[in-house]
Amino acid sequence: MAKRTATRTSLKRELGYLFNPGSVAVIGASGTFGKWGFNVVGRLLKNRRRRDIYPINNKEDQILGLKAYKTVLDVPGPVDLAVMTVPLKSLPEAMEQCVQKGVKTAIVISGGLSETGEDGARVERQVIEIARRGGIRVVGPNCLGHMDTYSGICTVPFLPKVKRGEVAVVSQSGNSSQSVFNHALEMGVGVSKFVSSGNEADLQFEDYLQYLAQDRRTKVILGYVEGLRDGRRFMELAANITKEKPVVILKAGRSDAGARAARSHSAALAGSDVVLDAAFKQCGVIRVDELTELVDVAAALLGQPLPRGRRVGVLTMGGGMAVMTSDILRRSGLELPAFTEKTMGILSSMLSGRWSHGNPVDPAGDFVSYHLLWPMIEDENVDAIVMVGGVGMTSSFAGWSGLPDSMKHEVMDFRKAIEDAEVVEGVEKTKEMIHKYGKPVLFTTMVWGAAQRGKVYDRLRREHMFPYPVPEATARVLSHLVEYSEYLGIARQS
Repeated sequence: MAKRTATRTSLKRELGYLFNPGSVAVIGASGTFGKWGFNVVGRLLKNRRRRDIYPINNKEDQILGLKAYKTVLDVPGPVDLAVMTVPLKSLPEAMEQCVQKGVKTAIVISGGLSETGEDGARVERQVIEIARRGGIRVVGPNCLGHMDTYSGICTVPFLPKVKRGEVAVVSQSGNSSQSVFNHALEMGVGVSKFVSSGNEADLQFEDYLQYLAQDRRTKVILGYVEGLRDGRRFMELAANITKEKPVVILKAGRSDAGARAARSHSAALAGSDVVLDAAFKQCGVIRVDELTELVDVAAALLGQPLPRGRRVGVLTMGGGMAVMTSDILRRSGLELPAFTEKTMGILSSMLSGRWSHGNPVDPAGDFVSYHLLWPMIEDENVDAIVMVGGVGMTSSFAGWSGLPDSMKHEVMDFRKAIEDAEVVEGVEKTKEMIHKYGKPVLFTTMVWGAAQRGKVYDRLRREHMFPYPVPEATARVLSHLVEYSEYLGIARQS
């Protein structure tokens, strides 16, 4: 099957019909709750706006209150996007009718094609050949759908709550993206666009990358990749894009078993992991190993400046955490420099004589406050700061048990007063200093659930400074920031 190439202008126009269609036909729409065709129509109706929606079903007259049509050819108006949920054997005819109708783009959610073997691959080739004859760009097959939070289009039936934002997600796995969205909501990271690319029989990861590079709504591009169809094109695109926008990728299939699973899942061509790793570094792509790490890095890229070196100042709540965090940072290729005499003098004036008198800062029982961060940010020997504990601690007061009823109101009033002061005098002041000195400050707070609620955490979410749950996660993120900064020529090379 011949490869289709697209110019920058044509791709922008073609995918414009995908991410902001004026009309959508659902081929295989259903009135039966739980079926894909029912769920897609329901999702489209939820954010309909001024978009025309046409259910296509040759047995039903009405679906979810909308008039149903026997075929897409019966639709009275133009169709920008067709979403196909029909069985494998019906796909070629459905695509043929889309060509006759003049449909611009299609999403083939149906599976059972090239990912299952030669019989499915033969049908897939037939469907794509028909689409190309009619100039239709195709997402999938074997995919979950797509979304644009600005135009309001969404064809993903099962989607966690998603906040509008500046991060685009392209995933060759549909289900894995659900975990990404759940973590993004927790971290305060919003999404601009999402596409589940599936088998990529026509539109490939590289096409979405090229399109998103031009998208003004997108500041960071995230990708879950099981294999690249056009490695040379990917590298050429990424080398240019990463100079302007970060590209963060989880490349699955590092092991032989993982590579085999990738081929059976999405018919991906999984190349040598060592070669891919080197290629990513050469073109400035940030490679991560976990789904949550995709979001963790995106949050830091949105909310923090890039460090100018590997030197990290550490502030912790206790000695054990200081030792552990120091070891983790060093294993991640980061350094813990000595503070200047000026910084040492300021810290000594603020802490008791028991403090560690060095980096990392262990207050030895004294209260950890943002005031200790500020001289560290100003220190000329420090490029970034990690603070472990001491952030939003009063939020946990809500979960205290054993208090007499007479004290509960006092505790809540105390909590509110402390939270208000921490937001204004702690978070806001720290944010100002982060951008004044161009040094990232990453927080780690090992609490979960209700303890991560309240005004402080809400503000940190909005500022993309939400704490990471363990020092290991913080160190990984900071290491990625440093390497990307070195690639761009901002940070000093060690």
